[in-house]
Amino acid sequence: MENLLSELDKPLILRESTRKKLQRVYGKLISEKEIKELEGKIIAVGDIVAATLLKLGKKPQIVIVDYRTKRERFENNLVRNYGDCVVKVSNPPGRITPELWNAVRNAVQSEKSWRIEVEGEEDLAVIPAVHFAPLGAIVIYGMPNTGVIMIKVSEKDKEEVRKIIKEMEV
Repeated sequence: MENLLSELDKPLILRESTRKKLQRVYGKLISEKEIKELEGKIIAVGDIVAATLLKLGKKPQIVIVDYRTKRERFENNLVRNYGDCVVKVSNPPGRITPELWNAVRNAVQSEKSWRIEVEGEEDLAVIPAVHFAPLGAIVIYGMPNTGVIMIKVSEKDKEEVRKIIKEMEV
């Protein structure tokens, strides 16, 4: 994967060895009190995280949802009605499609609030979120049976994401 940008034009498939790496916490486990104190550009990945932020009065720039949690249907009107811009993308489990890359890139570059609705699975959307987010932005995601994880995007985080991308199958 010499030219990373050309690789983003193709679906990337998660390898089993990389899947194991992603099961650990990247970022900081945070409490509801810390969520209330968040400031700045926020990208929320996952339905429960998006619903929690909105319930607490936080307005993320981007929410990325699939209307499922732990493989069960999840409906939340705050999430369903959020966003100045709404885009629907297809993204099968264990993959990152060019559609998802482009949606996240466009949303990050916008000044408006976005809801990216994923048909399939949004779990790996943390990767394009960190990849495209400006330094200092907050990417927040849920880890089942663990809690809410926050990444305040740094150059080190972006480098970790580039390594993960390079480990994925094209």
